Amino acid sequence: MKMKKVVLIALGLILMGCGKKEPLTPEQQWHGYCVSIGNAARSIALDRQNGIEEKQAKEHASKIEDEMTSKFIFEIIETVYRLPVDQLKSDPDAIREDLKKKFTDQCLVTPHDKLPNYKSF
Repeated sequence: MKMKKVVLIALGLILMGCGKKEPLTPEQQWHGYCVSIGNAARSIALDRQNGIEEKQAKEHASKIEDEMTSKFIFEIIETVYRLPVDQLKSDPDAIREDLKKKFTDQCLVTPHDKLPNYKSF
């Protein structure tokens, strides 16, 4: 019985620790945003590999309201659709991961004075 109480108390303390989340710092928020931009690059490359036309990608991207996010996404679309199809199909997973890393890194070094209003990708 005593062991059950110890386990319950320990479990309660663990759950209490998980319940409190500190607000993200602006740097953490920016990092999260940039990871989302990288994920978007990977998704756009996958769309292209699956036959989505550039026009469709741009139509979908035109619905993005945040100016900074829109600029990143249109740049990603331009980059992805400039790649030769043969290159995209040579090693699809590696291409997607390379684009994700490239655009995440590019975003991280982009000067910003405010955080964009965006939804995670």
